[in-house]
Amino acid sequence: MNIGEMKAKLSTQGIARDNRWLCRIYPPKGLTSTNNAISNLLSRGPLNVNVNLPGLDAADAAVNGLNDILDIGNDIIGSNLSLPTLGSVLTNTRGVTESLNLFCNAAELPGRDILSMEYRDYGKSRQIGVRHQHGDLTLVYYSAEDLRERRFFENWQNIIFNPKAKQHGYYNEYTARMEISKYNQSWSKETAEYRFNEVYPTNVGAQALQSDQGDLLRLTMTFKYHNYERIK
Repeated sequence: MNIGEMKAKLSTQGIARDNRWLCRIYPPKGLTSTNNAISNLLSRGPLNVNVNLPGLDAADAAVNGLNDILDIGNDIIGSNLSLPTLGSVLTNTRGVTESLNLFCNAAELPGRDILSMEYRDYGKSRQIGVRHQHGDLTLVYYSAEDLRERRFFENWQNIIFNPKAKQHGYYNEYTARMEISKYNQSWSKETAEYRFNEVYPTNVGAQALQSDQGDLLRLTMTFKYHNYERIK
């Protein structure tokens, strides 16, 4: 390849920059459901109350249906950081999800390996590929003054295990979806998008506070997920 061919390639496909991206969080059902919203309202006293009223499940299903409409592509969503999700309006977490979208400072697309096993029919043994094996998803957030990002993820973890009621949550109540989108240099075109399915937070990172001249406070989050797929 000569210099002219290289220039032509660069002009058509470009070189990716590591600071042109967005991360969107679609909160889990346990954080956005109507039942959970009313339960939290009634549980502010000394008792833990679990609400399951007729008709609320239908409302949740409607919200989930509206959220699924967003799956038709970012050509409609664009880079509107007010989305997602419609379900967050029910629990007054809309501002929090917008803040999380905006305050995400760093994201790391996880590596992927092929898990192998030894196979021998006759002769020498060979390593045969079996399935994909991927690492955790890691995100870093700037923290607001009231540490609302940390509170959001702690509440999310409380769905996995409720420390007051000493109860474990259902898998489909605490797993969610995240999407990381890569944009071109001018932010005018989405060039790649990865979707992480059945995501939940496993580690809320430590945040060191100090008395010296301070820096911006950041929160490192680690997530498990079932799989990821490239949808664009």
